[in-house]
Amino acid sequence: MTRFIKYILPAIIISAIAMTAKAEPSVNSYPLPAKHFKSVVDTSEELVKKAYDSARENSPFAFIEEAADSNAGHGELVSQMKDFAAQFIGTRYRLGAAGPKQFDCSGFVGYVYRNFGFNLSRDSRSQYLQGERVEKDELKPGDLLFFSSRSSGKGRVGHVAMVVDVKDDGSCTFIHASSSKRGVVYQNFPDNGYYSRHYIGAKRIIGTSI
Repeated sequence: MTRFIKYILPAIIISAIAMTAKAEPSVNSYPLPAKHFKSVVDTSEELVKKAYDSARENSPFAFIEEAADSNAGHGELVSQMKDFAAQFIGTRYRLGAAGPKQFDCSGFVGYVYRNFGFNLSRDSRSQYLQGERVEKDELKPGDLLFFSSRSSGKGRVGHVAMVVDVKDDGSCTFIHASSSKRGVVYQNFPDNGYYSRHYIGAKRIIGTSI
């Protein structure tokens, strides 16, 4: 649809103007003298640009182009966030630490997001109250995954991670500060193990109002 707006629609507009230019203008069915023709039909570049801009603004498909541009911008942002987070692979885990030399899970996610202008709450339970809920089959890189933990108890948020890659089969890779792995690592989800059993939900922060 974006291709239609960018390429086909302008061609239609220009074609319509060209057809108008070929028609001999008249008043009350009497042809106008040739010397008046240019003043009646303007086929200048400026007119074409104005017609194109007007068509884009009033097109029912304009919102699709805007959404595509927005998604492209989010994609670049997430790519930068992933690269930034990757710098801390192997950084030691410490409860209550918010980086950059040591992290706990919410401290790590908060540190990454804050570097890009997003202010998340300090603990994972509060972070789960931010953003918009996302289903597992709708996950995108940059989304946050929330899990219960041994200390939080079953059904209560106690751990958070950030999605960095989503595969065709719906599984994903996330990065997090792990107490059991003793630092920042990548892991897969679902894992048919600990994280599958303790999964609570996912939230999208980027592109939403937090």
